[in-house]
Amino acid sequence: RHSLFENHRRLLSEVLLTGTVGDEEILETMRRCWEENQYVMCPHTAVAVWHQYHHPHTAGINRCYVATASPAKFQEAVEKAGLPFDPPEAVLALESLPTRYQNLERSQNWCEDWEDRLRAWIQFVSCVRMKRGACYSES
Repeated sequence: RHSLFENHRRLLSEVLLTGTVGDEEILETMRRCWEENQYVMCPHTAVAVWHQYHHPHTAGINRCYVATASPAKFQEAVEKAGLPFDPPEAVLALESLPTRYQNLERSQNWCEDWEDRLRAWIQFVSCVRMKRGACYSES
């Protein structure tokens, strides 16, 4: 578990705001953004944009919102909002690929085991990419 020093937490709390928004407000924000900008956003981005729409701007304080994901990742929410959206071909192609996974038994050191397996897999993928397939995996 990680924590911030109190002085760092205080400084961040002076410039960062957090909050929650309900599902219906998220969908309404997605619709409004589409109507005003012809921009389809993901539901996570809609939370930040909801804040922009509902909290007055303070002079001298700049705001920055980050679109955290593609709406293609949240097609169900986009459809629920009634927005037009054609997923990119690359996303559609994913549906035809086989699913790959590895079972990880829950051991006493499951967190460490998971990190070790993930690290080994990342190293394997990096090796394959660098050497174009001249590596092997024990998994």
